[in-house]
Amino acid sequence: ARWAPQLTAAELCYGVDPLLLAAILDRESLGGDALSPKGPGGKGDHGHGHGLGQIDDRSHPWFLTSTFDDGKPLWADATFNLMYAARLLRRNLDLCQGDQAVAIAAYNCGLRRARNAVAAMDPKDAESPTLKISTLDKLTAGGDYLSDILRRRAEYLATPL
Repeated sequence: ARWAPQLTAAELCYGVDPLLLAAILDRESLGGDALSPKGPGGKGDHGHGHGLGQIDDRSHPWFLTSTFDDGKPLWADATFNLMYAARLLRRNLDLCQGDQAVAIAAYNCGLRRARNAVAAMDPKDAESPTLKISTLDKLTAGGDYLSDILRRRAEYLATPL
């Protein structure tokens, strides 16, 4: 709830499901609580993940070196970090023709790996959401990234406001 204005802005700007994005941010950083130091400007993943969306320095160096006019890094600002995460999710969705499972897994393990894994599946198996999720989860951190994101989103959807 503390990032609701930014999640709404991400939905308006990028057309991403705010509950899905919230689930990703929760998994990535517990809304900033799992970072060091705690908060939107913290780091995780052995120093490679930056901010709420855990933007990885190995994959997104240009964003992570961008600064405000006062020299503070853009990634450490909750709004910029969240919007960049939304942009990445939108890009994945577009490049996957809206395949949400592949797009979510790709946020964690990379687009090429996620798309290749599904392409290598038997076409009948790829039509099964359960088998697709299982295949994609094996590529991700903890072996459960996709299923965990979907579970979190479902919990948010079921939670009354």
